Amino acid sequence: MKEVHDYLMPEYFSKFVCKMGKCRSACCVGWPITFSVDDFFRLTSSECSPELRRRMDRGIRVELSPTPERYAQIAPRYDGQCPMRLSDGRCAVHAELGEDKLATVCRLYPRGIRTQGGCECSCANSCEAVLELMFEQDAPLGFITQPMSFDAPPAQPRAVFFDTMGHEQEIRLWLIGVMQQRTLSLPQRIMSLGLALERLEQVLDVKDERTLTALIAQRWQAAPPLFDITQAHLEFGLDKARALVALLGERSDSLRQYGQEALDYFELSERPFEKYMVSRIRFENSLPKWEIWFEHVLVNHMFFEQFPFQDRPDSLWDEFVAISAVYALLRFLSIGHLAQSKCGCEADFVDMVAAAFRLIDHTDFDRYASRALH
Repeated sequence: MKEVHDYLMPEYFSKFVCKMGKCRSACCVGWPITFSVDDFFRLTSSECSPELRRRMDRGIRVELSPTPERYAQIAPRYDGQCPMRLSDGRCAVHAELGEDKLATVCRLYPRGIRTQGGCECSCANSCEAVLELMFEQDAPLGFITQPMSFDAPPAQPRAVFFDTMGHEQEIRLWLIGVMQQRTLSLPQRIMSLGLALERLEQVLDVKDERTLTALIAQRWQAAPPLFDITQAHLEFGLDKARALVALLGERSDSLRQYGQEALDYFELSERPFEKYMVSRIRFENSLPKWEIWFEHVLVNHMFFEQFPFQDRPDSLWDEFVAISAVYALLRFLSIGHLAQSKCGCEADFVDMVAAAFRLIDHTDFDRYASRALH
C-alpha cells in the first residue's frame, strides 16, 4: 500500500493533465527511456496484443551492464522517435496496458517528487502542458500542503552542503517571495535576489538562528536601481550569449539552433544595438504578459530544483549566477528567436522555453553556465 504524506506543492500541481498525443513536442522524442528491473518484468510479463509485443521485442533492450535501477531501455529509432509511439502521438503501452505498466520515468514525468528534507512535489518546465497551465493565471504561483501518495522509487540520499538550522523550506519560499515582488521590475527582482542571498550567506555562516528566523519572517525590501542599456551592454551580453550557445551546442542540437539563430540575427546586422531594441519592443508587445510568464517559469524552476540548496557543493553566489544565466538565456532566446518567428505567439514562446528546460532541468547546464558567466 502506498504511503500517504503531506506534500508541499504549487497550487497548479493537482490540475496537471498530460496532453497525450496532442503535444507539439512530445517528452519521449530523443530521450532513451530506462527501466528498473521491476519495471521491465512488470511490462514484459503482461498479456498484450501481438502488435505491442512486436514493438516491445524490437524496441526494448537490456543494458550491456544492467543494474537494478537501470536494467533496460527503450532505444529511440533512427529519427529520434520512441518505437512505442503510435501514429496519433500516444504511447502504445499506456494506451493498451495503462499507466501502471509504464517505466517509472514515463509514469511520473513531468512530476518531480522529493522526500528528503520534507515532502514536496512539482512539475518541470520542460513540459509544454505545465507551461500552458501556469500561463493561464496572472496571480503569483501559490503553494499549498496536501496529502498525496506516489508510486515512486526509493529516494536517493541527498547531499547537504548548508546548515539551514531546520529552516530550508522556509528559506526557499522566502527567496521565491523575492522573485514574486511585483512592485519591482523583473531585472530588479533578480538583482534583489542576489542581495538577499548575500545576506543569507552571512547569517548561515555564523549559524545565528535568531537572526535567520527574523530575516525570513520579513519581506525583503532591497530595490536595486536600473540603468539604461547601451551599445557596450549589448556587446558584453552577446559575448556571454556566445559562451552560452557554445554550451548548448555540446548538449542539445535543437536548442543550439535556437541560440545560433538568435546570435546570427544580431551579430550579422550592421546596427545590432538598434536591431536589439526594436526586437525587444516587438517581443514585449507581442507577449504583453511576458514578465508574468518569466516570473512563473523562474519561480517554478526555483521550487523544482530546491534553489538555492541544490545537491551540489556550490556557494550561494554560484547559485545566484546560475539562475541569472537561466534568465539571460531565456531572455536572449525569446527576443532573438521570436523576432524571426512568423507567429511570435504564445505557442512559439512555450515551445522555446520547454526546449530550454529540457536541458536546464535535466542536466547541470546552469552550473556550467554559472562558470561561463562568473
